[in-house]
Amino acid sequence: MTVGELVALAGRAQSGDSDARDELLVELYCYVRKHIYLVLGSRALVDDAVQETMVAVYRGLAGFRGDTSPRAWALAIATRIARRLRAREARYDLGDDGTVDTEVFDVGPAAAAELAMLQRALAKLAPKKRDAFVLMAILELSAEEVARVLDIPANTAASRYRHARAELQARFERLEEPARMTVSPTSRLVES
Repeated sequence: MTVGELVALAGRAQSGDSDARDELLVELYCYVRKHIYLVLGSRALVDDAVQETMVAVYRGLAGFRGDTSPRAWALAIATRIARRLRAREARYDLGDDGTVDTEVFDVGPAAAAELAMLQRALAKLAPKKRDAFVLMAILELSAEEVARVLDIPANTAASRYRHARAELQARFERLEEPARMTVSPTSRLVES
C-alpha cells in the first residue's frame, strides 16, 4: 500500500469508518511486527511489544495529525515501546531457539535461515544503529522518515544507517565461505 493510500485510509478511519480502521490496523501491524522482531529478537518481548504498540496505535488514531505517514507514526510508537522493553530487560537473547518466525516475514526455510543470520548480526549492533538500519534498509523508510520515527536529525539517521551497514558488511565478509553462500540474498540489503 502506498503512503497516499495509507493517509487516505487513516483519514477514513478517523472519520469513523470501522472497516477503514480495521484495514489500517492490519496494514500497520505488518510493519510494526517486522520492525520489532528485528530490533528486539526475543519472541516473548516481540509479542508484548507488538501488542502494546497496536493498542497504542488504536487508541492514538483519533489524535493522529498526519504530519508524517501513518506507517512512520506507528513505527515511532513501536520504537519507543521497543526501547522501553529493551531497557527493562537486563539482557536479551536474539531469538528463543535461533530460528526465525516465518509467519512474520512470509518466507520459506532457506530465506528463514538467512534472516536468522541477519538477526544474529543485528544483535551485535548498537541499538541506535540497529534501529536506523532496520527502518531504512528493511522497512525502506527515507532518512527523513527515520528521523521522525527516532526523533533525531535526518543526517544522524543516515549516518547511523551507514555505520550499521558497514559493520554488517564487515561481519558478513568475515564469515566462512560456505556460510557466506547461504546469506547472499540478505547480504544484498547490506551491500546496496
